[in-house]
Amino acid sequence: MNCLWCGRTQKEVIKLRELVAFTKIDPTVRCDSCSGKLVSLLKGTVCLGCSRYWIEEGLCPDCQKWKAAYPNYPFKHTALYQYNEFIKEWIEAYKYAGDYRLGELYKKEIQAFFCKQKELVIPIPISDKSKMLRGFNQVEGLLEFAGVKYTPALIHCGTGEKQSSKNRKMRMLSPQPFKLNDVFQDSIKGKSVILVDDIYTTGRTFFHAADCLLKNGAQSIETFSISR
Repeated sequence: MNCLWCGRTQKEVIKLRELVAFTKIDPTVRCDSCSGKLVSLLKGTVCLGCSRYWIEEGLCPDCQKWKAAYPNYPFKHTALYQYNEFIKEWIEAYKYAGDYRLGELYKKEIQAFFCKQKELVIPIPISDKSKMLRGFNQVEGLLEFAGVKYTPALIHCGTGEKQSSKNRKMRMLSPQPFKLNDVFQDSIKGKSVILVDDIYTTGRTFFHAADCLLKNGAQSIETFSISR
């Protein structure tokens, strides 16, 4: 195969655990060299609430602050990789430059996470302005490449201002940008939900989305992202 990111040719090797995990094995699209630039958060010491690298027990300072604001919220976030230069370059190419095919880069990891999940999968929506410029919702693209069924239960009703253009204080003070799509009102009532986004930065986006879903009857919320 040719690496989707760097173009390097690499022989495809299917490992036994992959044969056991999936009934259908998708071809590898990322070479070992590029994979070696990623820092996994699935192993090692991370915050129990947001998956950031954290050597102490319990919740990190950020999650402790969120806990004060959302005392009844069950903190459970899974991030695949630590944010670094490789992730930054991928986000810029996929999300901002609009290279849709790059949404396939993490499909095996996404498949591995969701293959045993029974929760309702809901992607974080983007604004009409962003979708018009980009042509697609990058989170839905990630799930589609991985073959994960999802429910587009949320609507972005904010101004469309990019989160990447805001500093931390501005992000934390941003108003609720989401509302429930009435078509899915009955679909989420009493359901366990996994919210999906590409990057977890401050957590503000996830908490807005979770708050909206819980107020509309969702039973519980977990969150997932490619990077933290």
